[in-house]
Amino acid sequence: MKKTVLALAAIAASSAAFAQSSVTLYGVVDASVESVKGNTAGKSTTFNRVSSGNLATSRLGFKGVEDLGGGLKAKFQLEATVAADTGASATGRFFDRAAWVGLASAEAGELRIGRQDSLIGAQIADAIGAQAYDASVVAVTLGGSTFRRIDNALTYIAPTFVPGLTLSAQYSTAVDYTNTNSAESQATTPGSVIGRGFGFAANFVQGPLSAGASYIQVNTANKAVATGEQENVGLFLYGAYDLGVAKLTAYYNDDTNDGNRRFDGRRLYGINAAVPVATGLTVSGGYGYARNIGTVVSTTGFGVNAAVPAVTGKNVKNDNAGIITLKAQYDLSKRTAAYALFTQVQNSDNANLGLASVTTIKDKSVRGLAVGVRHAF
Repeated sequence: MKKTVLALAAIAASSAAFAQSSVTLYGVVDASVESVKGNTAGKSTTFNRVSSGNLATSRLGFKGVEDLGGGLKAKFQLEATVAADTGASATGRFFDRAAWVGLASAEAGELRIGRQDSLIGAQIADAIGAQAYDASVVAVTLGGSTFRRIDNALTYIAPTFVPGLTLSAQYSTAVDYTNTNSAESQATTPGSVIGRGFGFAANFVQGPLSAGASYIQVNTANKAVATGEQENVGLFLYGAYDLGVAKLTAYYNDDTNDGNRRFDGRRLYGINAAVPVATGLTVSGGYGYARNIGTVVSTTGFGVNAAVPAVTGKNVKNDNAGIITLKAQYDLSKRTAAYALFTQVQNSDNANLGLASVTTIKDKSVRGLAVGVRHAF
């Protein structure tokens, strides 16, 4: 009898300990068939292929939380991109999307340490999307593309002081450890500011209304000279209102770069509308207008462009582009959806924005159509 009581007590104790700590395995598999048409060297070119992550990035992740008592919790997240079309790691490092650990409490807020979303990147992704067919990526914005995630980051999420309002701050000692553009770095040069970055974000949700603002500044190397740095600054603002019959979102993004003023005032602004047309079916459309694009835009962002006198910003006329986005998503279940995406980019005389890694020469349009399935587990 005593053995039985002891065994039951041990089981109860282990169950209580397990209830205080949990680890979740999760993921997304997203694959589509797409056709993207551009123009290179005056010749129309069409790419027909199977692609991964056009609606949501295919990924595999682990996240966990442990109750430490007294309202304090330990948290972690490890998340890796998986290319559904090939099964490969998409970026060459395993946990490329997230690798952080943190502490959180309702009274003191939350602190995360490691690789994670930039605050501006997370806000852009939530507000207007940050996948290949979305305007924020097509226009190569700092938050939507170049600095979507950052290394070596400390992120503080403040406790809730006002219902619906979330305030966050972020600092990184070296935003991207893979950056080879530097003649110096914090790792090799004491006191260097190369790679340092910081940002802030405010998000507000109250019933059908949501709004937010976010900011990032990153110092990268100026390759035009032997040493020295340049400031990359991004600002994003948005407001959204759900009318029931449609959700409307307006946004504004401004990116600047002080390396010979090559990205002085590169802007993207527009409006999106999402309409639930039937049970499980949502149709979305949007128009974005990108200004001061320049004649050469690299998908890797400011760090590469700073080495060449190719992006001239405000000093060039007709370097703008219009971006039309359309999306239809049908939810087959809570975890599975079928979708169709269409994006067209119309470049003006001195702009050459591409789409889904397909480039085009200036003054030529590029368009893409993708049809696929996304499953989350």
